[in-house]
This record gives sequence, C-alpha cells and structure tokens, in this order.
Amino acid sequence: MIDVLSSPEWINPQIDFLLFLQNLRIGHFEAFDKFFLSVTIFGEYWLPTLICAIVYWCIDFKAGMYLFSLEGINVLISHLLKMIACVYRPWVLSDKIHPSELAVPFAKGYSCPSGHSAMSSSVLGGVAFLQRKRITVCLLFISLILLVGFSRMWLGVHTPQDVLSGFAIGLILVFAIDRIINWAEKNVNRYLYLAGIINILSVLALIYISYFSSYRMDYVDGQLLVDPKKSIYLTFAVYSYVLGLINGCFLCRRFFPFEPKQSSVKSRIVRGIIGSIITVMMLKYIVNHVILVGVDISIAVTSMLFAGLLVTLIYPVIFTKIEKLKS
Repeated sequence: MIDVLSSPEWINPQIDFLLFLQNLRIGHFEAFDKFFLSVTIFGEYWLPTLICAIVYWCIDFKAGMYLFSLEGINVLISHLLKMIACVYRPWVLSDKIHPSELAVPFAKGYSCPSGHSAMSSSVLGGVAFLQRKRITVCLLFISLILLVGFSRMWLGVHTPQDVLSGFAIGLILVFAIDRIINWAEKNVNRYLYLAGIINILSVLALIYISYFSSYRMDYVDGQLLVDPKKSIYLTFAVYSYVLGLINGCFLCRRFFPFEPKQSSVKSRIVRGIIGSIITVMMLKYIVNHVILVGVDISIAVTSMLFAGLLVTLIYPVIFTKIEKLKS
C-alpha cells in the first residue's frame, strides 16, 4: 500500500476524518452500513436514469431532457477527470483505512471525483432546481445529495476531496445546463449543433485518455493497484451510454417531439411502468453480461449506445405511435 505519509500533506486531515468515521462505524454503528449502502444507489447509474426517464416520458419532456443532459454531461466530465487525476482510493492511500466490504465491489478504478456524488448532485440537484419554488421538496432532494456524499465517506470508499469535487461538478452543471437548454429552445435546430459539439468533444476525450494521458503504474505483490486498460474500457462504455441518452434526447426534441401532459394519466402510468422494467432489465443485463465480463470493446460500445438511444429516442417514438393509433 501507499502510506498516507508519502502522500501530499493535505491528504492527512482527510484520512484522519475517514479514520474517525471508521472508528464510529466499526466500533458502534456498523449496522448503518446497509442503510448508507441503500442511500448510495441514488448515485448509481440505473436509479438516476429511471428518475430522468419517468420525468421525460410521463411528466414533462423539457424537464426530462434537462435532467438527462445533466446526467450525461456529468458522466462525461467526471470520468474524464478521474482518468486525468488518477487518484487512488482511500485504502490505497493509507493501509489504516478499512472500507466496508459491502461497498468495495462497487468502488473500482480511480477515486476523484466521486462519481456517486457527481451523479446525485447533478440529477437530484436538477430536480431540486426544477422544484425550487416548493421548499419542502427542494430540501428533501438536497438532503439526499448530502446523504449520498456522506455515505461514500462513511463506507470508506472516498475522501472528502472526492466528494466535494463531485458536488462541485453537479452544482455547476445544474445552472449551466439550464442556460444551455433555454438557449437551444429558441431554435430547435440548435440541439443538433449541441449534439455535434458534445460528440466531437467526447471523441477527443476518448482519444486523449487512450493515447496521451499518463497513468500511474504502481504494483503490490505483482499486481497493478489500478489497471488503466480496464478504466479506459469502462470509460468507453459509459461514454457510449450517456452519448446515446443525450443524442436521443436532442434528436427526439428536433424530429419527434411529444408532450406527456397531452396523454391520459393511464397512458403515462403504463408507459412509465413498461419503460422502467425494460430499462432496468436491459441495463442490468448489459452490465452483468457485457461490461463486467469484459467482452470486445466494440460490442460494449454498441450495446451501451443502443441502451441510451432506446431510453430517450426509440421507446418514446414507439409509445407515441402506439398511443396515436389507439386514439
């Protein structure tokens, strides 16, 4: 392990804080691990996607597009920063840190920024922003964001710097994406320009992390602490997924716009239930049988791109056509 004493001086207080939480967790409140593990799912890939999708399919198209843009651009930025910073997990920085065994399987790769914190602060922060006139609802979602960030430190898988940097990404995007969406709404063709810019920047980012970024190659007992090839593979996969989400949203807005409020409550409930089941089953299958298995990168990229497009473009086109035929 890399002892904390050999790390930058400003890491020491963060490790001390994690040790304080660790002493509480192991000595008195280890039963809280399951609670915080359940809280942290608000920063996972599938639950934020479902939140965005329910809004997008069933409540308000523009609001859902805003949330999907937050989710997607947050992932593009946070994963790129992880690959540039190459910060190790807390238990690598100090062998005094013993993370919760329940959380370690879901804490692979580099550590900063915290992907869970960035995801929750962007998507849940976006919901709070949309509901800012309803103080109680707004405070509820802000509390969830803070709980997700704290859960990552309680479980010992992130330092405060990881969590705070994730929060910063989400907070900035909440306001920036709102401005961008409002600008694009003045002329829907602007969504095509936005899609083009995002796609080009994403390809450049992938080229950079594949060929130009330098990675730490530290070994313990003959094994790499973090294998950059695996991290690059995962980055390609998640980039493909969120690009599917973003491109699907923008193409749908330009060519196949729909307004959920024009459909009956029954239709919206049915499309929400069916879509949620399809989305969860599809994502879990791809992650378990494609990504985690490590199949050829072209298959992983194609599968994840299709998954994103299905959620924001293919499924909405299908259910709007079916509902029009029925009516």
